[in-house]
Amino acid sequence: VISITDGQCFLESDLFNSGVRPAINVGISVSRVGGSAQPKAMKKVAGRLRLNLAQYRELEAFA
Repeated sequence: VISITDGQCFLESDLFNSGVRPAINVGISVSRVGGSAQPKAMKKVAGRLRLNLAQYRELEAFA
């Protein structure tokens, strides 16, 4: 049985080993509720923050 509140949190050992707690990779983790459960201001910030984090992690791979 799958409900609309299902989601997947992806944990990464690299994040954990670098001291990030909880070591959740927010770039590939998903929620089916997501934006519909967030206030508009949070949705606006989260979208930009998600993009910034993805860009940071992409550049970090080259460092």
